[in-house]
Amino acid sequence: MLENPVSRHRPASMVCPTIVCFALLAGCTGPASRADATWFSQGDVRRGQYLTKVFCCQECHTVRESDGIHLDSKMLFAGGNALPSPDGSKVHTANVTLASQYPEQLLESIIRGRLTYKFWMPTDLYNGMAADDMRDVTAFLKTLKPVRRPLPDNYLPPKMVLPAPNPPIAFPEHEPPIETVERGEYLSRMFLCYDCHSPRDSTGGYLHGHAFEGGGLQLPLDDGHLLIAPNLTPDVETGLGDWSDSEIVRAFRTGVARDGRQLNHWMPYVVAFHDMTDQDASDLVRFLRTLRPAKRSWP
Repeated sequence: MLENPVSRHRPASMVCPTIVCFALLAGCTGPASRADATWFSQGDVRRGQYLTKVFCCQECHTVRESDGIHLDSKMLFAGGNALPSPDGSKVHTANVTLASQYPEQLLESIIRGRLTYKFWMPTDLYNGMAADDMRDVTAFLKTLKPVRRPLPDNYLPPKMVLPAPNPPIAFPEHEPPIETVERGEYLSRMFLCYDCHSPRDSTGGYLHGHAFEGGGLQLPLDDGHLLIAPNLTPDVETGLGDWSDSEIVRAFRTGVARDGRQLNHWMPYVVAFHDMTDQDASDLVRFLRTLRPAKRSWP
């Protein structure tokens, strides 16, 4: 949930969703075995569509309408969002509608960040996505109808050295069971709450021991102010300690804060979380309640 903007500088290495270069990566995987083909064919397309919303894929890879809030329904997943950084780089989100032309194994490797560095895309979190969620996501992406459109050129500063891709890590076959804290923690990562609401160190990594204390997303706005993601820990004064469960869920889905204020639309309640299921919302709140209260406010 995002509060009012203030003037500040954003950490140069902040990570949020971004560029996927399908054409350049198409040759980076071998042919699928029969076992692999069977594994991927089990994906649930309808659930995958839901996950690409709440996992914020659709939000990042779709340009917005002229109001700057709603997504352009004719350009869903067609990319083109500009993502400038203080280091001088400027990249645009990729056209994911082309995903239907590529093997599921390649799509999985891209999402997990195992082929190349992805700039703002939170592949460090998606790398731990459960196998069944990944099957559903890729099954849906394979149904997209390609939208042919030119995207603006990306710009990287001279001599910029890109970080290495993510290494393979162990990931679960399934999400944790419903109505558990463990599932809420998993969803907090896949829904990018962890990414936006966890402060970062000077290298751009998450600040150890301070997850969900706010400040991960610090977004420069056109008026020169900075939008900062606030503290989600149960601290009474600076976090969600005085909020009821229903007030937190309302903020997720509608952007209405406890005091009735409308949260900034960069909290993706309009374009993603308004469709969050009751079970997902309940499990997410269950996890947030277990966090250590941290007294940390942001301007």
